[in-house]
Amino acid sequence: MPPTATAPAPAGNRLARAATGLLAPAQAVAYIVAVTAAHSAGSAPQAVLWGLQAALFGAVVPAGFIAAGVRRGWWEDRHVRDGRKRRWPLLVCLASTAAGTAVGAALGGPRDLVVLGAVMCAVALVLWVFTDPLRTKPSVHTLIAVIASGVSAVYLGAAGAAAALPLTALVAWSRLRLRHHTPPQVLGGALIGAAASLLFTLLR
Repeated sequence: MPPTATAPAPAGNRLARAATGLLAPAQAVAYIVAVTAAHSAGSAPQAVLWGLQAALFGAVVPAGFIAAGVRRGWWEDRHVRDGRKRRWPLLVCLASTAAGTAVGAALGGPRDLVVLGAVMCAVALVLWVFTDPLRTKPSVHTLIAVIASGVSAVYLGAAGAAAALPLTALVAWSRLRLRHHTPPQVLGGALIGAAASLLFTLLR
């Protein structure tokens, strides 16, 4: 008997998966760091140097830890959809970001990048509280996308915000479409991201 053909996924699901993958937190954090470094460092070489340093501690190390966990079977994929398994990824993210922020502050890195690192440490701590003791799961995708929109508005003005906000909405929709989060979880992530964006704007 010939094998049964698998029906193709609906177009909406394909778009949602693409948005979830391409606009994942690691990529969004790298964008946030790049924009902040480009607009706060004293020169282009310094922007590259400090941007790479911040991206290493804030995106590459946490993403590498998560990828290693996937290979070892600790969690199902790089999005760590099971909220009960998010403790260690969040703690590693917090520790790595804190270390990178301390290095940047000690070596005279751009103030905006140091402030950004401190704000992201606070975000990781808040996420850990919601995820571990409180047993809920705010959408990290949505949270980081909102911060990316906020940073775009700070440095690129209305045009940057206008370009970023539709992508943020797409990310939020994708998490709901794939049923990886509930509406309250997506809203919670958006609110935490908005608070973080405001804090960064006030402190930079």
